[in-house]
Formats: sequence, structure tokens, C-alpha cells
Amino acid sequence: YQDTNRPQYLLIQHLAKSHRNLCVVGDPDQSIYSWRNADIKNILSFQRDYPEAKIIALEESYRSTQTILDAARSLIAVNNQRIERDLWTSNGLGVPIVISEGFNEQEEELFVINEVEKLVREEGYRRSDVAVMYRTNSQSRAIEEVCLRYGVPYQLIGSLRFYQRQEIKNLIAYL
Repeated sequence: YQDTNRPQYLLIQHLAKSHRNLCVVGDPDQSIYSWRNADIKNILSFQRDYPEAKIIALEESYRSTQTILDAARSLIAVNNQRIERDLWTSNGLGVPIVISEGFNEQEEELFVINEVEKLVREEGYRRSDVAVMYRTNSQSRAIEEVCLRYGVPYQLIGSLRFYQRQEIKNLIAYL
């Protein structure tokens, strides 16, 4: 619901007008589609527009550690236009957060690969125990290139490897 835009909100209001039997699900801290005209005000004003609605806050995180939740809370806390929640987990503290600044994508990806290799070398993990997640598919190319350059085996899930994409094969063949 946090990613609905104004026309969608008006349509929902119209559909629920007579019976007001409406169920929405959303995370008020995760509106990410503003580029698609999503309006976080839709979820922030829900309680005002539907005062009879029962709000069920899902505050337990099953995948994050408390360290991650505390860091997220401290970052989002400066936003005074939000619904306060108390996120918690039974997963324990977890490892400390590492902050690294790369001056370009190659430095960033080299840091990631070095961290993976450190986990393998110093912590006893296997490479198959490690997953590298990224926000957009365009980031996969830099990660792949660093893996190829340093001989780090990898498996790309959910997409084609950059050099296996047909348009890239065609371009390389043309060159």
C-alpha cells in the first residue's frame, strides 16, 4: 500500500466507499516508488481516512539481526512523517555493520569480493555459503567482472550473466 499513487488511492476509496471493507498491507518505512508517482501520504493518512480499521503492526523481523534493525531505526528516526514502530527480532545481535566507501563501482565490487574471500579464508565459510545481493540488475556486471578477473566462481540467480545476454554476444561478435 505504501507504493500506491494518488489515482490508485482514489480508486480504492471509491471501491470501499459504501461497505468500507478494505484490507491493505504496507510498510510505512519502505516507500520506494516515488519515481512512479507513489505517494507515501496514502499509507500515512490511512488511519485518519479509515478510523474504524484495525491496524495490525508486524514488528517482528524474521530475517534481520537486531544490529541491522537498530541501524535502520536510527536512520529512519529523523523522518518526522512516519508511523512509529518497534521492530525486534529473536535472531540475536548479529555481526557489526561494516561501512565502506568506494570511489567507483570497481572499488565497490572489489571490496565485496575481498569480504567474501575473507569469510572463506578466515571464518571457514564456503563460497557457496555466501550470497551477494544488489539493488538493480545493472550492478551485476561490475560484480561479474571482478569475479572473472580474480577467478572467483559465481552463480547469477534470476538473470542472465552479462556476457551471456544476446545483445552483448552480438556486440562482441560484431567487434
